[in-house]
Amino acid sequence: MPYLGPVLAFACGNIDDAPSEPADAPIIREDCADNALFAGCGGTGGSGATTPEQPAKVDDPTLEPDVKKPPTDLELARKAAENVLRSNCGQCHGSNLALNAASGNMNYIDDVPALVKNNKIKPLVSGDSPVVRRMRDGSMPPAGSTGPRPTAQDIDTVARFVDNPLFWPDYAQVKLCDEQNITLDEVYEEIAGDLRKEDSRDQPFLRYLTLTNRYNAGVCLPDLDEERWGLAKVINSLSIKTRVKKPFEVNTDKTIYRIDLRDYDWNRSITVNGVVFDDVWEAIVAQSPYAVPFFGNQADDIRADSGTDVAILPADAMLDVAAIGNLYYAIIGVDVDRTLSSFVSEDLGIDVVANLEAGDVVRAATTRSRISRQDRVIERQPLELRNGAFWQSFDFASDDANQSIFLEPFGFNAGGTEAIFSLPNGLLGYVIADADDRIVEQSNILLDTFQDDFIARTSISCAGCHAQGFNPVVDEVGPFVQDHRTEFNRDDFEAVEEVYLPSKDFGEIVTEDSLAYQRSVGLAGVPTERRDPVSNTFLRFDGDVDLATAAGDLGVSPDELKRNLGSLDPSLRVLEKLKIDRNAFTALFAESLCVMQTVSANAPDPDLCAQLLD
Repeated sequence: MPYLGPVLAFACGNIDDAPSEPADAPIIREDCADNALFAGCGGTGGSGATTPEQPAKVDDPTLEPDVKKPPTDLELARKAAENVLRSNCGQCHGSNLALNAASGNMNYIDDVPALVKNNKIKPLVSGDSPVVRRMRDGSMPPAGSTGPRPTAQDIDTVARFVDNPLFWPDYAQVKLCDEQNITLDEVYEEIAGDLRKEDSRDQPFLRYLTLTNRYNAGVCLPDLDEERWGLAKVINSLSIKTRVKKPFEVNTDKTIYRIDLRDYDWNRSITVNGVVFDDVWEAIVAQSPYAVPFFGNQADDIRADSGTDVAILPADAMLDVAAIGNLYYAIIGVDVDRTLSSFVSEDLGIDVVANLEAGDVVRAATTRSRISRQDRVIERQPLELRNGAFWQSFDFASDDANQSIFLEPFGFNAGGTEAIFSLPNGLLGYVIADADDRIVEQSNILLDTFQDDFIARTSISCAGCHAQGFNPVVDEVGPFVQDHRTEFNRDDFEAVEEVYLPSKDFGEIVTEDSLAYQRSVGLAGVPTERRDPVSNTFLRFDGDVDLATAAGDLGVSPDELKRNLGSLDPSLRVLEKLKIDRNAFTALFAESLCVMQTVSANAPDPDLCAQLLD
């Protein structure tokens, strides 16, 4: 089979590509009224949004035309979740049923406020929401039910809506353990003692990641599991070694963890934005505003044994810089100065042309992607150098209105590209490239509604979308070509038949690849039936900072921080009653740390503090 098209890549985002309509449904193009986030719509409620029915011109400037506003992102997400629940559970619990006719006297399955009021949905906690939990365990719809059963993608649609913090601004995490506190001196003492017990030949490779900031913020120990899972998963997602390795629990509360750089190939030098670092840890420290050198008896011992000025980082602060952008690419061995095609062929050993000619490629295409502003094609290539999978997606260029995946199933221009591939340990790596095949940090085509600006970023957006692995796509090209076979020559028809698989066959491949990924994630001790803990931690850390969170990050109790707000920058005084933007807090973090830890036995670098407080 001849190679007829360009090489491109797979999906990032946080909503699956499986359309809710059946595969043989007529293709209906969404416009700005359906999805205000499409390119050219001007964003949610933006001036570029239009509807099929334009309002009549109004001459009187005091009158406002009755313009139909496009739905907000909250409305779109809630509608999608309600549609899943109505379609799969409505026959027994639908709002069209009288209360006494509904199973269990529940006739509000598609009414989100009612579900929340009756504790069927717990905002921000899909794993503890009965509606989601019972769909996941298969108890709802009940066995023997004649109605439809929700797919994994259907359940994820509901779970993602429940877990998205942007949709539940009035629901803060309940903190039940307000009196707990571990000082930074205690942290340094614990770590110095642990490091001292290790062989001197190993000490230079040992580093520490802590959850004590979250503990001090009032998060109860059992509720820290989400952050523990995020730490275990992100460390292994940033590894290019062949084995999954859990971080070592240093203390009984499991708030301090030790890692060995050699377990993840972090002891190698890397280059980030033209700067060469001795190892991965030093690159992370250089990027993190929360990496502040400490001095004192224990801090000095740690520095001497580990051979680095900063051997300790909060786990969430580490994740915040290491899991995105060019630092992420460097850690997983992706050279941003080369093209994606070069990475695929030279680093992954994939011969795209030969695979297409040999028919070793499978594809699916959709005009109804829920994470892309454009049509897209999904493709799987065999991964030659190791076990695992390589998937890629093609997003059509928005400025080429004449393109059609139905008329050109192989030859078309890409507006952006995304790739997902198995790392040596079985977890997933992600790459985004632009229309010129250059590796970039974010996409201007894909959507991530968990982000305030809706921009999809590597790798956080991709990890959030692929918490369970790879997402199935219902192909529209194969059925179309079958129905219009006289319009295609024999070679093209046979090529489509060979590459664009029936949905069932395509879904089986997706499932097999996803199960392999889930097994590797399980080895890290991380559950896969929930929303991705890495993106969860990232989004939580990047959210607005309240008094308790600020106190935890500064290593003190909320009461102590409140008593000393007058000694800090005036802009932080709002923390007494309000929240502050994370970026604003980060800008003042080191300065505030110097003030709050000035009398500690282990204190921030005095020269740095003198400079900041001058």
